[in-house]
Amino acid sequence: MAKSLLGLDIGSHSIKLIEIAHDATNKILLAAGSIPTPPKALSSPLPADHEAVAFIIRQLMKETGVKTSSVAIALPESQVFTRVIEVPTLSTRELSSAINWEAEQYIPLPLDQVNIDYSILRDAKETGTDKMDVLLVACPKTLLEKYLSIVEMAELIPIAAESEIISTSRSLAGSVANIKGAVLLASLGALTTDLAILRGGIIAFTRSISAGGEALSRALVSGLDFNSAQAEEFKRTYGVAQNTLQGKIVTLVKPIMDTIIMEMKRAMAFYSQKYNGDKIDAVVLSGGTAKLPGMVVYIAEALGIEVQLANPWVNIVRDQRFRVLDSEGTTFAVAAGLALRE
Repeated sequence: MAKSLLGLDIGSHSIKLIEIAHDATNKILLAAGSIPTPPKALSSPLPADHEAVAFIIRQLMKETGVKTSSVAIALPESQVFTRVIEVPTLSTRELSSAINWEAEQYIPLPLDQVNIDYSILRDAKETGTDKMDVLLVACPKTLLEKYLSIVEMAELIPIAAESEIISTSRSLAGSVANIKGAVLLASLGALTTDLAILRGGIIAFTRSISAGGEALSRALVSGLDFNSAQAEEFKRTYGVAQNTLQGKIVTLVKPIMDTIIMEMKRAMAFYSQKYNGDKIDAVVLSGGTAKLPGMVVYIAEALGIEVQLANPWVNIVRDQRFRVLDSEGTTFAVAAGLALRE
C-alpha cells in the first residue's frame, strides 16, 4: 500500500485536512474535509481550549475516513518570520553559524526563544552574483509547542511543521508551471494577507500584512450598522463586485482593499528592482477570502495583470466523489501543499 501523509491546516476560522497517498508514479487524494475552528480557541493559552481543537480534528478525521496518523502542519504566517536573505557563498558549516548572526538582524525575538531553519534557494551560479539566496524561517518556540500539543492530543504523529506560504507554494507548483515568468502568490486569509513571489517555482520574496477577510467584515459592520453575522453573509454574497448594491459594499471595503493592493504593488516593484526589471507575469490568489465574488476582477483591474484562483489539484489523482473540491482550491491550498511533502 502506498504511503500517505495528512496535511493539516489549523486556521483561526476553520480547520482543513487533506490526505494524499504517494506511490511510485502518482499522488492520490484519499481524504479531504473542513470544519469550523472553535471560536477563539487557537488564541487562548488554556489547555482546555487546545483540547477542544484536538477533539474537532479527531471528529473531522473520523468523518473523512483518514487512515494515516502521520501529519504535517502549517504554522500561521503572521506569527512566523519567513524571509529571503542574501548571504556570501559559504561552506555548510560556515553558513549555519552565519545564519544565526543574520537571524538576529531580522527576527524581533531573542534567538533562544525561536526555532530557526533555513534552506538555500539559489547558489551563486544561479544568482549570477557572489551571493546565495537563502530562505530563513524562525518560529517562536511557544507557538510550535502549542501546535504540537494540539496535534498530539488529536493522537497524531507530527512529521513536519512549516509556514503556510511554503505549503501554498508547493501546492501550486503544477498550476503555475505554464506561466513563463514570475508569479505573485497572494493568500487572502481571515486575519492576514500573505504574499510570496515565485521565480521558476522557487520563493524569491515573502511578506505578511494584517489585513484580511475579517477586516472586510468589520468595515461592513460599521458602515451598514450590521451585526457580524449579517456582515459575513453580505460579504460572502456580494463580495467586492462593483455593480451590486449601487457599489455600497465596494466603497466600504475600499480602504482595506487599497492596503492589500498597495502591498502587492510594493512587492512587485521590489522584485523588479532586485531582478533587473523582471516583471511579474501573473497573480495567483489563495485563501478563503480569495473566493469572494468580484475579487479576481477587482485585483486584476487594480494591478493591470492576469489574476487567477489557486488550483492545487493539477497533479493529484482524484475519485469522482472529490470533484466537489474543484471550486475549493483556494481554501485547501495549504493543506494540499502539506500533504504533498515527500
